[in-house]
Amino acid sequence: MSNTTEAPTIAALMAGAYALPTLPQVVTHILETLNDDNADADSLVLRLNTDPAIVARLLAAANSSAFGLSSQVVSTRQAILVLGLETVRTITLATALIEHFGHCTTGFDGRQLWRHSLGVATCARTIAERADYNPEAAFSAGLLHDIGQLLLVAVAPEFCAEVRMRMQLNSESIITAERAVFGYDHAIVGGELARLWHLPADIIAGIHAHHDADSGSDGEIGDIVHIAEILSHALDLGKAERNHVPEVSELAQLRLGIDWLSLAARFPEIEARYEGVRHALSL
Repeated sequence: MSNTTEAPTIAALMAGAYALPTLPQVVTHILETLNDDNADADSLVLRLNTDPAIVARLLAAANSSAFGLSSQVVSTRQAILVLGLETVRTITLATALIEHFGHCTTGFDGRQLWRHSLGVATCARTIAERADYNPEAAFSAGLLHDIGQLLLVAVAPEFCAEVRMRMQLNSESIITAERAVFGYDHAIVGGELARLWHLPADIIAGIHAHHDADSGSDGEIGDIVHIAEILSHALDLGKAERNHVPEVSELAQLRLGIDWLSLAARFPEIEARYEGVRHALSL
């Protein structure tokens, strides 16, 4: 149990946000240009080349036998030509976030969180394609949807230990346990953190709504990330030890016009996409 009597307020968490590394420049650039049709590859190449870990992942993915290349890819620009801008952005975002936030906590399975986040992001992209919404914005919101968990663990690890204990002893969902311990949950925290970081409005909305989409106040992206969360758990993309499918918002389904039968036809494609990126990231 915690040695203190009260969990930190959201304001106190935001004041402690320095416990997380700031977003890498290349991530900020990608998020800012998601809805910019005039964004060019040259500026992206310049930013990518400042991060050796990202460049290494991109070259490994481009040279993977899965892409059937006959000659070796040796530059970032070549990797963009081979993989395509969408895949490069996907790998870049995931690599940067995992490298910067994957090892900043203790007593917490960061790799599991990122496997799950990648699963939600992959599902969000597919749902966005069906809903005629920006797939890359949906992917980014899905990838960042649990960022609030990282801040909670970084700033209030003892209270997070209580959350995990409640989940194990009482079979509570993470949302129920967090609300019991903190009085709020990681989706609220993540939305506030994204706002603090000045992320795009649709990313903030997707993070904020993923466990509480009924109101519809976070718009279409909120519905997309919420349904993606459900679908990722249903497909067990992250291979969680105690996988639990959250309750789905019927209102979100109706607003998006989700047809589970027709969506099921794309399950193999979703799983293949997920495994491809997971393999490229060695997750």
